[in-house]
Amino acid sequence: MNRDPGPELPGWAQKVDSIPQVDPVAILGAAPTIAYLVFNAIGGVRPAIAAAVVFGIVVYVVQRRLRPQITVVRWLMVFSVAFNVGFGVWGLIEGDGKVYWARDFIDNFVLGGVFLLSVMIGRPLVSALVRETFPDIRERMPADHRVWIRLTIVWGLYIALAGVLRWWILDQVSASTYALIRLPLGWGMGAVLMIWTFSALSRAMRDVGLQNLRSGSGPDSDDAGEVVSDAEIGER
Repeated sequence: MNRDPGPELPGWAQKVDSIPQVDPVAILGAAPTIAYLVFNAIGGVRPAIAAAVVFGIVVYVVQRRLRPQITVVRWLMVFSVAFNVGFGVWGLIEGDGKVYWARDFIDNFVLGGVFLLSVMIGRPLVSALVRETFPDIRERMPADHRVWIRLTIVWGLYIALAGVLRWWILDQVSASTYALIRLPLGWGMGAVLMIWTFSALSRAMRDVGLQNLRSGSGPDSDDAGEVVSDAEIGER
């Protein structure tokens, strides 16, 4: 029995509907920074560092429980939590918020290297991250499409260079000021790159859609060299 597609959406609604929908659980990553700011205002630097570490662990546990199927994002979370705890302990010993927030640029340097390394080994990390975080893209884009290589290289360089900027800013301002600006700074810097990323993906998805129409098939996500998550494996 054919399903009634219903009335066609107006143009503006179609544009809104075409925007990839991010998993709302992903925004929980802001909690440690907010906790640091609140507890720093209440009790000073050591309670702030402790709260940020605890909230970081809680966020990981919550994300793990609410989204047990994610894999690549989870491993990056483990990576982040390890830095959070390690620099948190160091910051508590020193009683210095700058020691704790040094985790940011060290994290950036290592993560930027991981992104670039993933391209060298033929497993561009952006492919797995985007397809896992945005399920609608996973259904429309092959994991081994060439666009992922370009995106991963650009993101790897951006992350590493953002680490240099964070290093410089942390050296210029207090730890509390850095904590206050780190989220809007990171989100602001990433906004333009995100727009470019989804613009490139939109073009790639249109190309894939046209190819599928010509061939009469959907995206082939079983090609050699693709990056898949445990969730995708479980669905097959």
